[in-house]
Amino acid sequence: MNEMHEANRKYWDEATPEWQKLDESNWRKCAQEPSLAFEGAALDFIKEFAGELKGKRVCIIGSGDNYAAFGLAGMGAAVTSTDISEPRLDVARQRARELGLDIQFVRCDAAGLSFVPSTTFDLMCSTNGFFVWISDLAAVFSAVYRVLKPGGYYVFYDIHPFQRPWKDQNVIEMEKPYYETGPFKGDDKQPTHYFHWTLSDIANSLLKSGLSIRRVAESPAVNSRFWGGLSYGPGKDQSLQDWHNNPRAGLPVWLTVAAQKQAPKL
Repeated sequence: MNEMHEANRKYWDEATPEWQKLDESNWRKCAQEPSLAFEGAALDFIKEFAGELKGKRVCIIGSGDNYAAFGLAGMGAAVTSTDISEPRLDVARQRARELGLDIQFVRCDAAGLSFVPSTTFDLMCSTNGFFVWISDLAAVFSAVYRVLKPGGYYVFYDIHPFQRPWKDQNVIEMEKPYYETGPFKGDDKQPTHYFHWTLSDIANSLLKSGLSIRRVAESPAVNSRFWGGLSYGPGKDQSLQDWHNNPRAGLPVWLTVAAQKQAPKL
């Protein structure tokens, strides 16, 4: 594990109790309502490309709150949930037991997935807030390629890179150039290192790994909580969904990609 990822791990270990309090609302519902676990076009892509999940092996990388793990397990998948923070996984284990979900939880760095044998999973997923903590996109995508079965898919959604340059306000005022990707240092008590990758950084690193892009979607926010800086719960000001009031709403919020490890030609 590199030094920046190790620093981020320590931050998430310490921040787990605070985040556990924030997301006490919908996690109990995700297994029955998988749509609560995904934004953008991710769930549609999973259904379209991966198809029926019952009995298929699925891995969530950088699983965080584990909404996606609970949702996909509820759809019948055999889910492995991985995250860099053991305390975050401990919370997820407790919740999975309460929900009666049989999920394997493994602490590891997504830039390697060293615990996983090659050609193991039918589907890999990552969700919002994953790439920002990753210092080496190529290492992550290479690991994904390695552990996917031939013909398997990697579906991810995350905040669209076009949202990154702007200050967190309702008027358009640039905070930094789009091409300034980091690493940036957080001002938390426990230092963090984060990145604002461009669309080309993500796409080219993914393609270099050997994965093929099958579909891309760019979607707006469907809940104004995004504009209030909230991770959970309903937004408080629906007017922020209107780009006339909030120009950033005229830009895509979610980037969703379905990529495939092509099966060898016979």
